[in-house]
Amino acid sequence: MAERRRFVVERSYVVNTTPEIVFDALGDEVLLGSCLNPLERVRIAPQAGGRVGFRDPELGVVIGRVGEYVRGVRLTWRMVQNWPSVLSFDFIADTSGCRVEVIQSGFGALRGVRDDIDQVFSDRWDEWMEAIKTRVED
Repeated sequence: MAERRRFVVERSYVVNTTPEIVFDALGDEVLLGSCLNPLERVRIAPQAGGRVGFRDPELGVVIGRVGEYVRGVRLTWRMVQNWPSVLSFDFIADTSGCRVEVIQSGFGALRGVRDDIDQVFSDRWDEWMEAIKTRVED
């Protein structure tokens, strides 16, 4: 039996502002629309159970819901098509401002899309969080 690779992206970022400001940025569809390139038509209802949607030019139309929504502490998105199924953000205050732990898993829905799909998302999150940092840092 062939060994199955388990895809998980785990990234950590330090942002020089409060956890609440970074949290709010991740629920701001206008800000996200300008930072999450190449995603298009980003829509998010920033509340537990709120809808998340956008178009990923490589993967198609993506839809999901906001799961956990604890301002400045934890935010999760649960995607149901064309994207990894679980995305979580944990916000930890520290002496530099805020550490954001990003974990993305559930790549099974994308099996066969590309062998390096986890690296693609890891690189995307580095670019996206840099863009978000630029917008929110004091």
